[in-house]
Amino acid sequence: MLLEINAHPNRLDLDWRHHKAARDAGAMIVINPDAHATGDIDYYRYGVGVARKGWLEKKDLLNTRTASQVRKFFDERRKARGGA
Repeated sequence: MLLEINAHPNRLDLDWRHHKAARDAGAMIVINPDAHATGDIDYYRYGVGVARKGWLEKKDLLNTRTASQVRKFFDERRKARGGA
């Protein structure tokens, strides 16, 4: 299961108070800057701040993995669901 922290400062959808419960339930968290322009990439900092406030660590965030680790993550889930 993947859950998103929408890092746009007007959203921040996944409330930090729920981060530990989501992680403990097996969710992997993804920080999304909700960028609609290049300057909006800076919104990542809000997502990182909220993740830290919710006691998430590097290992809890899909964004901190390499491209090959992300592919492996999705391949394993696809196989677990019976996909090719």
